[in-house]
Amino acid sequence: MSHAVRRVGLIFGSRSVEREVSVMTASKVYEVLLKLQDRFETLPIFLTAEGTWLSGEAVRDLLSVDAEIRKLADLGSQVGPAERAKIDAEKLRLNKEKYVPQLANLDRGPHATGVEPLFLAPDPSVQSLVPRQERRGWLRKRLYPKIDVAFPVIHGTHGEDGTIQGLFELADLPYIGAGVVASAVGMDKIISKLAFRGAGLPTVDGISMSRRQLLEDEAAAVKAVESLLGYPVVVKPAVAGSSIGIGMAKASEEVLGALRRAMRFSQRVLVERAIQHRLEVQCSVLGNHTLTVSECEELISSGQIVSYHEKYPEDKKPGRADLAPSIIPARIPQRLSEEVRRLAAEAFKAIDSRGISRVDFLIESTTMKPYVNEINTMPGSLSFALWEASGVKPTELIVRLVDLAFEAHQEKRLTQFESKEGKVLVDRRHLVTPGK
Repeated sequence: MSHAVRRVGLIFGSRSVEREVSVMTASKVYEVLLKLQDRFETLPIFLTAEGTWLSGEAVRDLLSVDAEIRKLADLGSQVGPAERAKIDAEKLRLNKEKYVPQLANLDRGPHATGVEPLFLAPDPSVQSLVPRQERRGWLRKRLYPKIDVAFPVIHGTHGEDGTIQGLFELADLPYIGAGVVASAVGMDKIISKLAFRGAGLPTVDGISMSRRQLLEDEAAAVKAVESLLGYPVVVKPAVAGSSIGIGMAKASEEVLGALRRAMRFSQRVLVERAIQHRLEVQCSVLGNHTLTVSECEELISSGQIVSYHEKYPEDKKPGRADLAPSIIPARIPQRLSEEVRRLAAEAFKAIDSRGISRVDFLIESTTMKPYVNEINTMPGSLSFALWEASGVKPTELIVRLVDLAFEAHQEKRLTQFESKEGKVLVDRRHLVTPGK
């Protein structure tokens, strides 16, 4: 593949409960892309909470201040209490005086300072970003940047769920990560569980229900949980990530509250049998056809469920780009590690994923049996820590992901989108007498 400089559209933010995680991932990817300026020119694009697309210096500034805060967090974990207090104070200052105001500024959308409202048109003939309609008059003669490849790092809804991937497909633009179907299936815990079961992969017993079912008859919903699963159970929103909205119920008086909370974040929920004595392990899969699987990572939880704050703590250890605290490689037998990695590749193939994904497992401590829990088609921080522990540097990972995006795009172009049958149908319609 040619090493000509390509423009990468780094897209992050959006209408999602995980958008702060998206900013963090984008900041890390941006740092890596800056090290690859001989190969890539980066155009950061922020999607506001209302869905407005923005580029400009204010977007770059948000990524830069996030990087400053992360570096201070890493430094703080390496020094004594006195020095750490000073660093924590500086982190709070940066957050209060720079990060929060800049994020609030961007959320003003087209009225924000230091931005240019440009968006991607679903038209392959355009091949560039376009301005908002109301600005077209005074910007008509300006040339807008062409994106060679889209790099979405949006976690959750409106980004990881197949929606933005559909836009890239319409625009005929190469993009990094899973396609429309794999993204949609991977985001939906209920549908992905069906896909895993269909592929013969081990999953924990569970049932699903909708918000409408719960509202119509809460007692019936509770009874279904008790009769089909018993207690304890884990209740999850079907289409939310980063442990947001997840809860555990050990009795009937707890399950209704857990269902109501989960339904706030999703129209459907998944209720699963809780494995009380378990290990939580994950690994990342890379590739389109020939797959590479990373080392396994073991998550260390202070509670029964790895919470959002445990996944993205402010005082994480340096070098841990993903969930924390954790241990790489996982403290499991070699044979089990190999089995988990094999199952991860099978889960990746089961939803027809491509590019990169992270597969999460629950391992029952008594039997050491692994269960496929979830797949994340746009993993937080791109699983940098897992791949570094597997001998793949962040720069190598980014280059590989871009190459995979172009490979997938070239393969799509082999697909035929016209048929002789369709032309025959058009010809026949000319022969049909009007009114008959």
